[in-house]
Amino acid sequence: MIRRLPITLSCMVFMSILLAGACSTQPVVPSDGIPRVLLQVTETSDPDAFDKIVAELRSRNLLAVILIDESFVNANCERITSLADEGYEIMAFIRPEDSSLTLPALTYTEQEALITDTKTAIEACLGRAIDGYRCYMFDQNEDTYQILDALGFVYNLGFVANSSSSLAGHATDTLPYRTNDYGFWAIPMHSVVTTGGTKAFCDMPFRSLSAADWQALLISEFDRMTAAGHPLLVEVHPYFSGVDAGRFDAFVAFLDHAVANGAEFMTTAQYVTWSQSQ
Repeated sequence: MIRRLPITLSCMVFMSILLAGACSTQPVVPSDGIPRVLLQVTETSDPDAFDKIVAELRSRNLLAVILIDESFVNANCERITSLADEGYEIMAFIRPEDSSLTLPALTYTEQEALITDTKTAIEACLGRAIDGYRCYMFDQNEDTYQILDALGFVYNLGFVANSSSSLAGHATDTLPYRTNDYGFWAIPMHSVVTTGGTKAFCDMPFRSLSAADWQALLISEFDRMTAAGHPLLVEVHPYFSGVDAGRFDAFVAFLDHAVANGAEFMTTAQYVTWSQSQ
């Protein structure tokens, strides 16, 4: 049985996490009546934890973006193919072999080989092309952009809203955008302003929070973005949120809250289409 964590954050405690905003009450439903979520599930090492997270999505008929690297797809092709056939969006997660490095530490040739090999491995498994990518630590550079364009990527999820992890002149953009310089769509991850700075809305940057406080933040950000009429973008790593019992309970409670409020879980392609209608 899944244990639901009590939401214990008072407004005073919550303000110690956020520099702005108020404690959430009931969400204000957008004009079309549909709250929206773009959930990213990133895994590189733990198929059992991955299955545990995915099972919660499947049981609720919820879609997500699945971000994987070359080694994970090579070891788990059947898992990934099944998800793709069910409508989950499969994308490349790019991380240097040395996890102390990010892409800008590599040469153009090294980046090109890493991105190409990952894309090739996923496409060989699926028997179809993929068009999306995310980089480790949301850190990339001009070389990366040129390689992505040359390889025909359509979606670049390696940006963070309201941060320097953005294309020039787009630091405050929160919705998908394109520039004249590149062919891909830039998809900024949702961010939360904390006393320690702006953080991408992913489980790992908030690992210092208790599981109960992380659950409260997940639900509050869902409510806040619903009230603003915008989809919530959030990322979980099964090797963390699928292993730690408290984090897993928080994830399940978040899904239950989103479903209870009638949320639509989108693919990146659906999110871009939605954004163009705004």
